[in-house]
Amino acid sequence: MTKTIQASDLPGLLKPGMTVLIEGTGGESLLFRDQLLANPDASRGIRYTGVLIPGVNRVDYPGIHEEARMLAFFLTPDIAKSYEAGKVDFVPMHYSGVTPYLRGHIDIDLALIQVAPAVDGKHSVGISADFIPSVLDNVKTVVAHVNPRMPAMKHGPSIPAERLDYIVNEAHELLEYSMGSIPETIGKLGANLATLIRDDDVVEIGLGKIQAAVLAPLTDRKNLRLHAGMICDPLMALLDSGAFADWNGDQPPVTTGVAVGSRAFYDYVAERDEIAFRPVTHTHDIGVLAEIDNLVAINSAIEIDLLSQANAEMIGGRQVSSAGGLVDFMRGAKRSKNGRAILALVSATSNGETSRIVPAFKAGTAVSCARADIDFVVTENGVAELRGKGVRARAEALIEVAAPQFQSELEIALSNLKG
Repeated sequence: MTKTIQASDLPGLLKPGMTVLIEGTGGESLLFRDQLLANPDASRGIRYTGVLIPGVNRVDYPGIHEEARMLAFFLTPDIAKSYEAGKVDFVPMHYSGVTPYLRGHIDIDLALIQVAPAVDGKHSVGISADFIPSVLDNVKTVVAHVNPRMPAMKHGPSIPAERLDYIVNEAHELLEYSMGSIPETIGKLGANLATLIRDDDVVEIGLGKIQAAVLAPLTDRKNLRLHAGMICDPLMALLDSGAFADWNGDQPPVTTGVAVGSRAFYDYVAERDEIAFRPVTHTHDIGVLAEIDNLVAINSAIEIDLLSQANAEMIGGRQVSSAGGLVDFMRGAKRSKNGRAILALVSATSNGETSRIVPAFKAGTAVSCARADIDFVVTENGVAELRGKGVRARAEALIEVAAPQFQSELEIALSNLKG
């Protein structure tokens, strides 16, 4: 039977030895976050887990108490200190693998989630449908922040009220995310990416500045769809432009797992009939993706080498992020009829001192995306088509879109490349 409690009661539910699931992305409850931060002793002996996204979820949960730990699927800047201290167990995993892992490989004692108020006995999960609805069967106790500021989505999953063991009814601000201004180089990158997107395409693009840069030039396209793990504020202008297709059977114009952005964006999303929220078991499933014609998957990386392998998670041999859904979408696009798997990156670091197209990765660097999974590489300098080309031709194409100040040293490296 569901019990109503106060937010101040939350710390008392945590016991040493528990595994506690924190809802991430836009679904992270800032009310619950504040209670945990204000009561650090409650985290003694707790192992936290959850899908916390770099730049979005900003709390160092394993750092709340010296005896707390975390099982993580992303290395965010905010938990880097705890990771270096040996308090974070990082599990490299494709996004599509996280739900099965949470359902079948660990025992979750307590889940801290956030939902909209109940309608007809069900709570909409609101702006975050990615993991929680799919993993609650493996959770012993569910504690829900029932937040009247969380919008209920017209098309999205919900949770039966009776599945919630404890609820806290309290209005609280939602987590918001701002990508900031768009640098000129990323604007040029977005314009180059847009040249690969045609009428009737289905676009997948990750969160952040590149999403903003590539969506802006598409207002003159027709019958577009979007199928992505996350959406943010730039979608509004494109959706208002009339570039999107109508519903086609059970296919919505926009399919996503999560909305992350401003309060105005959340209100906008809740009012739009064109947007459907689906769990990761749908948005990232390669079988689902393979059945989408004209799927254009656009994902970013930290660097790419002349063998056209991509690193999306390490800098100088140090883990700084995760591959996330990169490979899921790239391989889905490869299997899609007329699909295109695109890797996007700015050609050099912001200070211009380091090329992001490199002769070879440094020792100890993980390959996040295999070369066979990439059709195009796009920088602010142009488009390199790799599909169907041999090893040397691929490298030559990459050098053409590299930062000019590094092309000569890349040419020297190319002379030693076989194939």
